[in-house]
Amino acid sequence: MREAFRRRFSTIRWKLTGAYVLVSMVLALTFFAIFIGGIVLLFNSNLIPQTIAQSARDIAVALRPDFTNPESGPGRMIEQLRQLSVSGQQQPMIEGGASTQTDPRDTAPTSTGEAQPSELLIALTDASGRIITTTEPLAYPANALLADLEPAPAATLIANALNGITDTAQLAAWSEPDRQPIASAPVISSGEVVGVVYMRINSFPPLGIILASIPQALITVIIPWLLISGGIGLLYAWVAGRSFSLRLKRLTEATAAFASGDLLRRVEDRSVDEIGQLSRQFNSMAEQLAENIRALRLLADKNAQLAEHAAELAQIEERNRLARDLHDSVSQELFSLTMLSAAAGRLIDSRPELAAAQLREIQATAQRALQETRSLIFALRPAMLDGRGLGPALRDLVPAAQERQGLQIGLSISGERRLPLDHEQALFRIVQEALANVARHSAVREARVTLTYHDDQVYLTISDRGKGFDPAAPRNARSVGLDSMAERTAALGGKFHIESAPGRGTCVTVMLPVYETIAK
Repeated sequence: MREAFRRRFSTIRWKLTGAYVLVSMVLALTFFAIFIGGIVLLFNSNLIPQTIAQSARDIAVALRPDFTNPESGPGRMIEQLRQLSVSGQQQPMIEGGASTQTDPRDTAPTSTGEAQPSELLIALTDASGRIITTTEPLAYPANALLADLEPAPAATLIANALNGITDTAQLAAWSEPDRQPIASAPVISSGEVVGVVYMRINSFPPLGIILASIPQALITVIIPWLLISGGIGLLYAWVAGRSFSLRLKRLTEATAAFASGDLLRRVEDRSVDEIGQLSRQFNSMAEQLAENIRALRLLADKNAQLAEHAAELAQIEERNRLARDLHDSVSQELFSLTMLSAAAGRLIDSRPELAAAQLREIQATAQRALQETRSLIFALRPAMLDGRGLGPALRDLVPAAQERQGLQIGLSISGERRLPLDHEQALFRIVQEALANVARHSAVREARVTLTYHDDQVYLTISDRGKGFDPAAPRNARSVGLDSMAERTAALGGKFHIESAPGRGTCVTVMLPVYETIAK
């Protein structure tokens, strides 16, 4: 059941659905993270306090005539301050601050006799920092030091304003520990500070309250978002994923059919998207592979014909070599026997002693012919055909060649192991032919055969110190020995090389690649 469930929900349709829902959820969480980060950044920057400071500076400019007019008293200032306070709260004076319709003059006492504070506190001080008036006169008595009644770092901000600093960055801050935006601004007349405007927002929501409300909002928004995204994802997967799945299924079936040998199978898909391009690439590949397979079949047939032709040529070459050997050895000996027997017949009556000598010569000639015949039989059926391998065959060939051809042969074999039968057969025939050439043409009776086995190659050299020849010179058309050796080597993918010069001997080198070995 688990495997069936995995197969069902691992299709491209469900993968598209999952991807859509995952992207939607990540997008929603990203928006929330950006929103939360923006709030945290806003509460940890001086942007809001500096906006308050700008408002305080505007109020300071508006109240400058009241500070310098002797006829203006605290009553006029408080009236002016109340008007500015109401105007500031009825419009979004501070970004993120709460606007209110409550008149700050309605600071009524509570049942305990305490004044109810307004949402925005504005206070005016003289040049010494003492209170002239505030929007909360019951909580802030006149002539009191405002710095002593406000939370930190209000004292620093008021001191900066009294010193004539107008930079809002040094006149704005968050109060501690309530994190309320506070700001101050100097009232400057004729280049001198005559007072200070101080502002603080009492009802500004703390960061902790805002962060505490985020999980509920997150759940409220994320769950509907996921439900809607899941529904849209299912609909999208059913419409788009089903089409993709069917097209990919047809492509998979065509690939499997082609792999099983159906070279005519193709995929019909005219779309211009990636699946359509893949289908057309498959059709192109199938056409190319089918063409290559047809070409390989034709090549295989041609190679079979060439192999058959090569086998026929090898048989003809063996027959020619056998005919040459019979002509050069056994035929000559039989001709000698004919001549000697005829002479002995004529002399047997008149000169019996000479006829007896002729008969002894006939016997020796017959023995040589028998020896030549045995050598030819050995050459036709080498020892390797008995399953003993190339090494033992060459070791049997050396004494036979010494006896038949009168050669002194040095044989060296290193790394000996079994080779494929066609390799051993070719190497043995090459040694036979090369030694025959030494006996016929070198004018010496010494030769050396070296056979060296490597992991993937085998090297054979047959050398003599005879009269040599020029390999580039035209050769007798009846002398097919060298061509036969070269053809045997080429048939097995090897390299054949002759190194010789007049008066400097001859060295035949054969290299055959070996991709398969036979256990000893």
